[in-house]
Amino acid sequence: MERKDIKLEYKWDLEKIFKDKLELQNSLALSENYLKELEQKKENLTNSAKDFYEFLKLVEKSSREISKIYAYAHMRSDEDTTDNENLETYQIARQLIARYDEKMSFFKPAILDMGEEKLQKFIEELDELKIYKHYFEDMLRETKHVLSKEEEAVIASLSPVLQGATNTYMTLENSDLQFPKVEIDGEKVQLSNANFVLHEQNPNREIRKNVYENYYKVFSDYANTIASIMDQEFKGHTALSKLRKYSSSREMFLSANNIPEKVHENLIEVINKNAPVLHGYMELRRKVLAFDKQYFYDIYMPIIPGFEKKYTYEEAKELVLEAIKPLGEEYVKIATEGLNSRWCDVYPNKGKRSGAYSSGVYDTQPYILLNFNGTIDDVFTLAHELGHSMHSYYTRNNQPFIYGRYSIFLAEIASTTNELLLLDHMMKNAKDENEKVFLLNHYVDSFRQTVFRQTMFAEFEHNAHKIIESGEPLTAKRLSEEYKRLNEAYYGDAIEVDQYISVEWARIPHFFMEYYVYQYATGFSSAVALSEKILNGDEKDRDNYLEFLKAGASDYPIEVLKKAGIDMTTKEPLDRAMEKFREVLSELEEKLA
Repeated sequence: MERKDIKLEYKWDLEKIFKDKLELQNSLALSENYLKELEQKKENLTNSAKDFYEFLKLVEKSSREISKIYAYAHMRSDEDTTDNENLETYQIARQLIARYDEKMSFFKPAILDMGEEKLQKFIEELDELKIYKHYFEDMLRETKHVLSKEEEAVIASLSPVLQGATNTYMTLENSDLQFPKVEIDGEKVQLSNANFVLHEQNPNREIRKNVYENYYKVFSDYANTIASIMDQEFKGHTALSKLRKYSSSREMFLSANNIPEKVHENLIEVINKNAPVLHGYMELRRKVLAFDKQYFYDIYMPIIPGFEKKYTYEEAKELVLEAIKPLGEEYVKIATEGLNSRWCDVYPNKGKRSGAYSSGVYDTQPYILLNFNGTIDDVFTLAHELGHSMHSYYTRNNQPFIYGRYSIFLAEIASTTNELLLLDHMMKNAKDENEKVFLLNHYVDSFRQTVFRQTMFAEFEHNAHKIIESGEPLTAKRLSEEYKRLNEAYYGDAIEVDQYISVEWARIPHFFMEYYVYQYATGFSSAVALSEKILNGDEKDRDNYLEFLKAGASDYPIEVLKKAGIDMTTKEPLDRAMEKFREVLSELEEKLA
């Protein structure tokens, strides 16, 4: 479908950011002035508490303006990744971010040179600086990993180069990879990243196999190229971690949010220990679907063949808004107004970025990119991305700019909590046993994909980094061997790990997102506990959850989550989540007996 053929109400309203090119150009000009002003005023940074505060306010103004430009540019580009004008604007925005980072590279070393004593003196002298207390504490925490002003300037100037591998991969996957047409139900259909999973749910096994093999053959053909891109990306991580005196890339990336490495280690340990539970689920699927051998092209096949309910976007909205009612009237009111005022870019179109996300910055409304095809997965995706957007809304409306974001570690909790509320609502309103079984399986399979699969991704990512850190290269052969080994360990003997799934690593963009994937699993585990508290109807638990949404970066993420009643420095939330998985799987087995 061409973008021009989609009705306006199903497109996000980016004109609320910049109504036309003139406004964008004015913002770019203003940003240029801010960059000059930052350069002029940096010498006065530590002269007095007043000069210090004025510089901080200039940093805020420039950051807010530039982040607004970047958000607009990347969303415009994602509407159609083949549009050269939008791509050019996006490149300008990326360069602007890089130049801002370069201008600000002196800032952290300068703060550290000041030292805690002088900072505290300034805070005592000027009340306006008191709000920055945690901000500075967080900065001082990493003193030993910050380099000299000159070294930081060099690293900042190399930012576009360090990001080059990621940008190359994203361009390759979203724009340049050409997928073949395959015959589906008598018609030739163009395969894409956006429709692959949809076609993998086709009840015709030969069609699924054909889609699967043709799709993964493209990644197999480019495996050497993608392995080379990943090798360069991870080498960059390793070089930077050494420069900053970290023991590993993992320590560096987790340290950014003050996350102990034990959290990552606990996740991999607990999920590996419970891998036999997933083996049992895969064997259950094989038996129910009556396969002698089960393959990965069967993995998206609903366990109840023939249950193929489709939803309009309007039906999906109604379901989601009903499901989130336990979060209170205010939450539902904000969500309703948002979904009815073009927060969402709903349908796929030619050139549109695949997948889904929530975006926006401090001075914009939340925005949601979807590729809605009417499946039950698309309904859950809407709930998921709305959770992100509501988290952003509450944070930005309850925190000052410096704390008006939430850490990546917390990012997947609100989204998954929304999904679990939706599942509970749909389970309670299931019209027959088939639908209930379908939903039970949906929960189990969501757990498989979000906890088991993402933990497998996390282990793969970490092992790939360890290969680089040992001085060895990442090759397509080495990566495919490691990915095959992990699939065999996580999924067991009830599914065949073939040559196609062994190259799946090449299609996962999250491997270019710096130790991101493990947080899906920790987020899901946290959300299991939080959703059960909310559904129990205790207003205190609900209010604690809303306070969690409002907290932003006002405290370390581990501490923010503790205030909501979840301590991810222990194995307890992971063990509790696994117990819930066993309970739901047991109920599914009983109904299928």
